[in-house]
Amino acid sequence: MNDALLVLVGDPARSESTQWPLVDGSVLGRSPDAAISFDLAQLSRAHARFERTATGWAVVDLGSHNGTFIDGDPVTTEPRVLLEGDVLVFAGVLSLRFTDPLATPMAPRIGRLHGLWIDPDTDAVWVDARLLEPALSPRQLTLLRMLDAAQGEVVERAAIVETVWSDVAAEGVSDQAIDGLIKRLRARLHELETAVRIDVVRGRGLRLQNPDV
Repeated sequence: MNDALLVLVGDPARSESTQWPLVDGSVLGRSPDAAISFDLAQLSRAHARFERTATGWAVVDLGSHNGTFIDGDPVTTEPRVLLEGDVLVFAGVLSLRFTDPLATPMAPRIGRLHGLWIDPDTDAVWVDARLLEPALSPRQLTLLRMLDAAQGEVVERAAIVETVWSDVAAEGVSDQAIDGLIKRLRARLHELETAVRIDVVRGRGLRLQNPDV
């Protein structure tokens, strides 16, 4: 049974219905022959098409004049997979919500539920599945990446200076600057009351304690 629907959002459009079941190949547009038809001048006659794919429902724009958008992002002629709750805007005059019990709901992108995880694409830092906000400074993030990559081994201070302050001559980086950076990064982790911590190994450098990894 197909339970996927488009549900009208906001003010009623020029239609007798408020929801439309999806069928593979359904076309939305101004044409009376469209499976999902609205008498709205801003819509193209054949504006967008809905397709069932191997990964779920998708929408494609059929070269419409005024565009199709999801969360402000334009839909192109390439299939855009729909997620439960996606709100589609057509030509700036029609808003429909996609709903499907079988669709994949939106969820945070988290690669590890325990310990530290740094998203390689967005640089978001997650600790015990909690997002560290506000974001770390560039130097803090670089240092944390170094410690995470070392997998529990000690990272020497000289290596930290060379990598974190790559834009500065080594002799121009004071001990106060290094210690200040370490202190601020440790404080950010401490905010989360986590077992993830940065240990100072006297005379050598730093080690990241990342339990359950």
